[in-house]
Amino acid sequence: MSMCKTCLKDSSKHSTKLWTLHNWCPICQKNIKEHSDDLWQMHQQVVAKGAKGGKIRPITVGLARSSVGVVAKWNAKPPFNIEMVPIYMHCAKCSLAMGDIEVDNADVLDSLCLECFTELTEQINPLDDKFPNYRSYEHSQKIRKRIEERK
Repeated sequence: MSMCKTCLKDSSKHSTKLWTLHNWCPICQKNIKEHSDDLWQMHQQVVAKGAKGGKIRPITVGLARSSVGVVAKWNAKPPFNIEMVPIYMHCAKCSLAMGDIEVDNADVLDSLCLECFTELTEQINPLDDKFPNYRSYEHSQKIRKRIEERK
């Protein structure tokens, strides 16, 4: 017997569908077992804040993973009167929407995006070192020296 963190009832009081619904994170599409307690609370707060009491539905934007969106109704003729507005998690410092990696690690990053986290911890941005500018003169000189050393 285990306890549901959403409604604080025993698992025997739930149907299989309701148990899955209560223990599934709509933001990152993972089970509650794959979350820390802090991360679960953060994701639930994002959904509650983004939904604002409205209906939420699953949505996939472009090639991103599935998430949730709020149903927004407009004053237009059907089927153009309904729009799905995606719910995103935002950085606590700069208020920009966060990506999948940042959402998955929000408890470790303290709800900051990677850029704000590296700035806060005074690190260099790892993406700047990972992808050098291949068109730069210095990089061309390094390649030329390597080729000449092999001869």
